[in-house]
Amino acid sequence: MGLFQHDRNLEQVLAPITLVRGGSSRGFFFEGRNVPKPGEGLEEFLLAVRGSPDPMGMDGLGGDSILQSKTAIVSPSARDDADVDYTFVQIFPDQPATVTYKMNCGNISAGVPVFALMKNMIPNVVDGKLTVRAFSTNTSKMMYMTLDVLNGEALVHGDTAIGGVPGTGAEILVDFRDQGGGFTGKTFPTGNLVDTVTLTDGTSVDVTIMDMVNICGFFDARKFGIGCTGLELPTPSGEIIAPPGMLPRLTELRLKIAELIGWNEYTADTIAQATLPFAVSVSAPQDYSGLGGVAVKSSDIDLVARFYLESIMHSAAPGSGSTCLAAAAAVPGTVPNRVLGDGGLKSGQGGNFTLGHPSGTFSLKVVPDLDAGPLNVEYSELSFPRTARIISDGTVYIKNEQPPEHRAWVAADDLTAASFFLHGDSIDVQR
Repeated sequence: MGLFQHDRNLEQVLAPITLVRGGSSRGFFFEGRNVPKPGEGLEEFLLAVRGSPDPMGMDGLGGDSILQSKTAIVSPSARDDADVDYTFVQIFPDQPATVTYKMNCGNISAGVPVFALMKNMIPNVVDGKLTVRAFSTNTSKMMYMTLDVLNGEALVHGDTAIGGVPGTGAEILVDFRDQGGGFTGKTFPTGNLVDTVTLTDGTSVDVTIMDMVNICGFFDARKFGIGCTGLELPTPSGEIIAPPGMLPRLTELRLKIAELIGWNEYTADTIAQATLPFAVSVSAPQDYSGLGGVAVKSSDIDLVARFYLESIMHSAAPGSGSTCLAAAAAVPGTVPNRVLGDGGLKSGQGGNFTLGHPSGTFSLKVVPDLDAGPLNVEYSELSFPRTARIISDGTVYIKNEQPPEHRAWVAADDLTAASFFLHGDSIDVQR
């Protein structure tokens, strides 16, 4: 059992924490033994660590974007087929007290083996290539991360570059091949490769809905109407500014997608505050200039994609959503597959896949098995390279809202929600 300590005046709780950059995201990493259990104070603890409800997290470790407000909880696994168990929690900085377990993060997943090795969770590690098997508690599915190890720790330096992160680092290959149907039970939740959604203005949009790592609804940008081209760019804060009317139209589409998969608890207002389902525009390869003037050439990509979640556009490409896109593109008949040029990907043979996003490109490898038909597709490989490194390892101080009378420490299970967060009764937890 992990123990929290207190300062000498019993005014603050002291908890072990590690900051890790995983891919193009940054997260708070904790050993499972050192934090309360979900529903028993964990959510309040994480919000207090970040500094919620302040959007900037000024009185905590901060993170004023969703890319910097992520959490991973990692523990040695009791399963024979896994090395570690991994829970991902997304904190919403623009909402006073909202967290969700209802998603995965491919970028933060890259940090899981780095953290697990540093905390000695994996026994008998041999230098060289190591594949860490992680059981995702979010989806009850397996994921696999392969990395280079020296002296029992993950290597940092290497030649792998990823969009949104300066410099290069050692490659960590993240493979999500077993993640199909993690949220709904089926890789194609509606039982169709393509569904036609009718919007309130009477227009129709073809959409491929796929449950692979996360749930995405893919649509053809050039057939979306209102002047959408697929080359739209967000503001630095992710605001959707073009074309006019894009945000309400996307919000309605995301609500329709949620209804099609049986997520009927959402309204137009609440879907605008939810991460899933992603709405993802796809279009044929085009030359364009992205954020910061980065040049993307049509000859270097298989398609162009833009990822929409909450009420923003992702400034790059989430690893989870990109994996879902690669998986869909490799299945003939889906909306992403339709915009591909001729070749092995379009015919269902799989291969290397590169998408263009607002900050550059993202490459993956996808190998589908279509023997049981496209709706029952499985994958022998669904991987992409990331980098990750430890930024800081130490102690986070949290105001103790229910100071103990005499004890200088307390077991994690003994802490209550009110110990961490004054707004505990108003927290919104998405599961």
